[in-house]
Amino acid sequence: MRTEEFMKGSRQACWVVKVMLIASLTTGTVAIAGETDAARILEKAEAIRNPTEDYSVDVDLVDSKDGKVDFRSYETLIKGRDKALVKFVKPESESGTRVLMTGPDMYVYVPTSAKPVRISANQKLTGNAAYGDVARLSFLGNYAAKLKSTEKNDGKEVYVLELSSIPDRPVTYDKIEYRVDVKTFRPVKAVYMTQSGKPIREGTFEDFGEVLGVQRPRTFVLRNLLRSDHVTKLKFKNPKQKSFPDLMFEKQNLGRN
Repeated sequence: MRTEEFMKGSRQACWVVKVMLIASLTTGTVAIAGETDAARILEKAEAIRNPTEDYSVDVDLVDSKDGKVDFRSYETLIKGRDKALVKFVKPESESGTRVLMTGPDMYVYVPTSAKPVRISANQKLTGNAAYGDVARLSFLGNYAAKLKSTEKNDGKEVYVLELSSIPDRPVTYDKIEYRVDVKTFRPVKAVYMTQSGKPIREGTFEDFGEVLGVQRPRTFVLRNLLRSDHVTKLKFKNPKQKSFPDLMFEKQNLGRN
């Protein structure tokens, strides 16, 4: 009798171990698949949001708050995914100012200063926009992505990605909820959050049209979630595919570009 009980208990223990092992393997597989899917979705969405080739684009920024409107314009030069040079065009009082992003580093050069000053991508430029917004920072390579869910957004099914900033990368926001169209992989909306997860701004990708051979958003609208009357629009115009020498993206050459 004791032998039968021992055998029965052993069989039950084996089944428990098997169930636990299968559960752990299944959970691991789902987690890995979810992260892989998220990375693939992010890569496809970013390939639509920003061209992969080197290019230049003019940026018109219109900031509206308290019934007042402020207008500024920039020329942005992009080389790869980790180099950008922003030239201030208007107002004329800021003409000659340059913002350089190269890898994890970002600098601002003002004609009246002796040398460039190091800044962070999340520093405010004007209105709701930070330096990183005008430099068209890519989410790819700067954020780790996880697939949170799918949901409906204005009648469209969208993926909801949770993006967490990677340490020592030039990010504008700590966390982002990024919504991507399930059918087309077009970027739809980004909710920008603090490290604690508090939503502070919402960005929508609008006015899709052909840009360098692909349908891309030509307008980015930033809404302040803490002040409903504060809206900043960035319109991207005159995109041109170009090749830029590496010398243009070196800190010591900012005053010469």
